[in-house]
Amino acid sequence: MAVFMTKTWGFGSPSGPLQFSTNGWRTNARGVLQPGDLVVIVGTKGDETEIDERGRILGLMEPTRHIVSSLDYDLARGPQDYDAAGNYKWPFGLELMRAWRFDGSRPLLTEVTQRHFHMDSAQGIVPLEPAEARAILALPRSEVGLLSSIAARARVEGANAARRKAAPPPTTERRGVMHMRRAPAFTYAMIIEGSKAGAFKIGWAFDWEQRERHFNHSSMPTLGGLRYKTRFHQLFATARDAFRMEQALLRHFDGRRHRDNVEIVSPLTVNELDRAWIDYLVALRRA
Repeated sequence: MAVFMTKTWGFGSPSGPLQFSTNGWRTNARGVLQPGDLVVIVGTKGDETEIDERGRILGLMEPTRHIVSSLDYDLARGPQDYDAAGNYKWPFGLELMRAWRFDGSRPLLTEVTQRHFHMDSAQGIVPLEPAEARAILALPRSEVGLLSSIAARARVEGANAARRKAAPPPTTERRGVMHMRRAPAFTYAMIIEGSKAGAFKIGWAFDWEQRERHFNHSSMPTLGGLRYKTRFHQLFATARDAFRMEQALLRHFDGRRHRDNVEIVSPLTVNELDRAWIDYLVALRRA
């Protein structure tokens, strides 16, 4: 087991992923991390870090090599976490296996080592010497929870598997049906092949593949009917969130909604829908 160190603006509990400012720094970390390796979190000495945490040993992470987006986590963020263009400064992450918070009067890093660390300790991870690692791991600590990201889980397990694991048990009672609004769901956009003009069905569903099969069963494309083919789908933590994206897209193309089915937009090109889809997700992550 190797022990590394990185400097950050704080350590949250429950803990989010191990974050990096660029894909390059994350790639460097993935190249040296092995299962079971640990990363010590030390507060920077800058104004962005709370006064009582500056330069102190704050936490400990056991990262995996699974790549995630930090934007998929409900992290506490402030104005200092975004650049002038509104982009989050640490969007590149590695999923965690476990995390701990050091207890009591957390010592300064300089109380453990007199070694001088360079800028790479704030951008990436740097290895600690065995004596440094032993001294830090001997400090009292308590395990903390991990922030859950259904989007991150979907990248590892597959979207539908992640959705099923996070969903509440099925029920026919009204209270249970209402509770399903908090279950994971997808926003989808299906191109309608065979229509006279470019057309898309925009909606939300707990299982977009099942919804696609249902539409095609009804339209009977093998007998010359229309064929529905999902072009975009986005997994959300709740059905409410999926519904919001559906409604936002339909409002965006309000003037082109079909009079017989207001969830069908026509005429519409793939490029137009792609731009609107991305714009919504970018705005959502900046909110």
